[in-house]
Amino acid sequence: MLFQSLDKIKRSVLMSTVVLMFIGAVLLMLPEGYFSFLNFLTGFALSIVLALSVFSFIGERKTLMSYIKLTLGLLAGAWALAFFLFEGLLLSLLSWAVGVLPILLGVYGVCHAILFARRSGRKAWWILIVLSALLVVFGGFIFWNPWTDSTEAFVKIVGGTLLYSAGVSAVRLIWIWPIRTADGEEAIR
Repeated sequence: MLFQSLDKIKRSVLMSTVVLMFIGAVLLMLPEGYFSFLNFLTGFALSIVLALSVFSFIGERKTLMSYIKLTLGLLAGAWALAFFLFEGLLLSLLSWAVGVLPILLGVYGVCHAILFARRSGRKAWWILIVLSALLVVFGGFIFWNPWTDSTEAFVKIVGGTLLYSAGVSAVRLIWIWPIRTADGEEAIR
């Protein structure tokens, strides 16, 4: 039972690492001229979610879950309208999300290092504290950005922060992975 939950944690950490690396690499390579198109594309995708949720609500039995799906679809439609009306909404939401997420992940990483990795008995557990503290610094750097006038520099900083977040998430896997004993079984210290 314990090892099944550890496997779920490992899979979720690996998946978040891959997703963050992909998004960070795309943001590092994306030219500045494509952001208005991405803003429109996001609004279009959310309007499709609205249409699908309305049609799904019309065609199915009315249960609490169908009302929840309809409400989420209507919220997606409101966000779609906001993306169509406001030109730089995607960049501002990206800055807030990518600024807050590394700060929260860094604080969680420091707590994880102090509470769990230190007690695991593995050497160099303090590296997680340093990496997580740097993650908090990078997240704060997005909010205090000296290149606020340049959209391209801002997006490069966001992409680099996401890549660093993915790297820290991958390194954290070393301290999550259980230690194998001499007879081949997994043991937790």
